[in-house]
Amino acid sequence: MKHGKRSLLALRVVTDIIAVTASWLLAGYLRFNVIPGAGSYSSFILFVELAVVVVVFNIFFISRNGLYTETLEHSWRKETTAMVVSTFEAFLLLVVMLYFLFLGKITRIAIGLHLILSVIFLVVGRTIISNYVKRAYVKGRYTRKILLVGFGENLANFERNLYSETVKGITVVGQYDGGGNPIGQTAQLEGAHLRDVVAEYTPDMVVIGYPPAEQDRQRTMIGQAVDLLNERVVMLPNIPESYIGTKISDFRWTPMFTLNAADMGVFQRIVKRSFDIIASSCGLLILSPILAIIALIVKLTSPGPVIFKQQRVTRDEEIFTMYKFRTMRTDMSEGDTARWTVEDDPRVTKIGKFMRKTSIDELPQLFNVLGGSMSLVGPRPERPELVERFNDEIPGYRLRHRFKAGISGWAQVNGWRGNTSLERRIEFDLYYIRNWSLLFDLKIVLFTFFKGFVNENAY
Repeated sequence: MKHGKRSLLALRVVTDIIAVTASWLLAGYLRFNVIPGAGSYSSFILFVELAVVVVVFNIFFISRNGLYTETLEHSWRKETTAMVVSTFEAFLLLVVMLYFLFLGKITRIAIGLHLILSVIFLVVGRTIISNYVKRAYVKGRYTRKILLVGFGENLANFERNLYSETVKGITVVGQYDGGGNPIGQTAQLEGAHLRDVVAEYTPDMVVIGYPPAEQDRQRTMIGQAVDLLNERVVMLPNIPESYIGTKISDFRWTPMFTLNAADMGVFQRIVKRSFDIIASSCGLLILSPILAIIALIVKLTSPGPVIFKQQRVTRDEEIFTMYKFRTMRTDMSEGDTARWTVEDDPRVTKIGKFMRKTSIDELPQLFNVLGGSMSLVGPRPERPELVERFNDEIPGYRLRHRFKAGISGWAQVNGWRGNTSLERRIEFDLYYIRNWSLLFDLKIVLFTFFKGFVNENAY
């Protein structure tokens, strides 16, 4: 695989160079030869000469965003998203350079055309390579061999995930130092030293994982693994998945792992708030006729107010009034104890059941977003009495309140809403908080439209 890995890398780099060069030159050709109002011949020559600089900028950001790093999982969506981000970053740097060094000498139309064409060409090129590699896997080429070292739940989950639909071209050569705890049907390998096993089976990656009670055993194996020169070595730490994205820092060479690292900077807050204002304003403007119709239906189908108001908790544990279309009867109380709605709950009206199933009842929360008490994306808000209870019962629950509550969230689009595992919901919320970005918000909004509105657990 070592030679195959290098050839795949070269293929990706060459394809990207061709895509960027072709998009730049085609943009120049269209601007100077097809679109009216072209510049002088000298401007065209300068445009062509800048092709090398444009290629360097793009390859730098493509590499910086990990698109030349071999990963276990091949996700076209993730690769395309990273490619678009890389192209836009290169475009911004190019614009800054042209502004200071070549002011007025390069046509803006050509630069804009290049941005559009480069995204198209790069994505098409990567798609062609991805299809080629998938066909090669079927023929046994470019396959990657993995050696499992250790045992326990983490390693078993890792091995099971290797057989998901998005993981291709993987061969598990065996399990070493299994301690009498085999993982599935994986072959058990013997050897006096990890280096001996690696030399015999030549894996491309060594994955180390042990249960918490076997830390000494794991430390010994890590000591052997760090001596491996040609194999990638990864360790599966015994921490919750919500800690993905947390950075390891140091204080005078003492490693530090910040457990509640989920702060959002001033600039990030401005970006998120701007997105909320623009999106909620557009949403209310577009949906206003629908909101009026729904309000009329609610009023005509059951007695009581159209809008249901309830106290909820948002960022910094501040209490606010959340708005929803009323979906329950007003003559039936939930009692003294706060509880979630369950399947076939007698309190829910007929039209209310449909609205809750399709999340239509959540639409008035756009006013909460516009007012600043909620965000378009974030952890779902809970009632104060439930928050007080969960703070005492569930470790890490308060960390959810580092962000504003949201209409939709990472937990919701993954099916963790309604009467489902609260622990799993919190894991997804904390993952979102630790890994927030504007692109992540856009991704969740997109997922909400496709699979977040209708949910079998929404009663």
